[in-house]
Amino acid sequence: MFAGKGKAPVSPGVLAHARRLDRGNGTERTMFFSDAVFAIAMTLLALDLKLPDLPADITRDGINEMLLDRIPSLAAFVLSFVIVGRTWLTHHRRFNGINAYDAKLQVGNLWMLFFVVFLPVPTSILFQGGPTTPWPPVLYAFTVAGLVLTGSWTWRHAYSAGLMHDWVDGPLYRLILHGADPVWVVFVLSIPVAFVDPEWAMYAWIVLWPVSVVHGKLQLAKFVQAEEGVLPTRAGNAEQGS
Repeated sequence: MFAGKGKAPVSPGVLAHARRLDRGNGTERTMFFSDAVFAIAMTLLALDLKLPDLPADITRDGINEMLLDRIPSLAAFVLSFVIVGRTWLTHHRRFNGINAYDAKLQVGNLWMLFFVVFLPVPTSILFQGGPTTPWPPVLYAFTVAGLVLTGSWTWRHAYSAGLMHDWVDGPLYRLILHGADPVWVVFVLSIPVAFVDPEWAMYAWIVLWPVSVVHGKLQLAKFVQAEEGVLPTRAGNAEQGS
């Protein structure tokens, strides 16, 4: 296979040896690198919160007006900080269940980190375009959806490639996989809304909180029901093994 014209085919053993370093045990370096990227992204989010230099003769009304002008930037910062923070928590929990890596897992993780680092860009313009242009909320929604979907893809790949601990069973895998579904669904659905009314697209993000709460309860109920069917089977297998 992979033989050039007039050359003997390359044996699978040789190809496997060439790719031997693409896979290994332990994910500590991946986690440390990811944590550093998350920390940098959270720091970058705060850069737009810097207040301008205050003139010596500024009045109380002037200070109030200046602070009110910064409210949109503060709102964008809080929203993005919560999203990045939640993503970091999910990333940390997922990698507690992953005990090995391969090239696809690392590439997928890098794609997720790309969206993490890029998020400060749409954050900085989110409330700056006014109610007439859809592109700030569209770019923001696209970035958040990409962030969540690439993270879910790495979890899905780790399970299918056998990179997880043995105690990560099917119900637990599905619970973690679908935990963030409301985030990307709400933001993706807000994209066409933004072309009709950009402000309503951003208001639509408010439904993320109640939807996430309801979705989380439903997913947990499914997990409990599935585990109650799995645990007796495990106990029976343990008794037979003993």
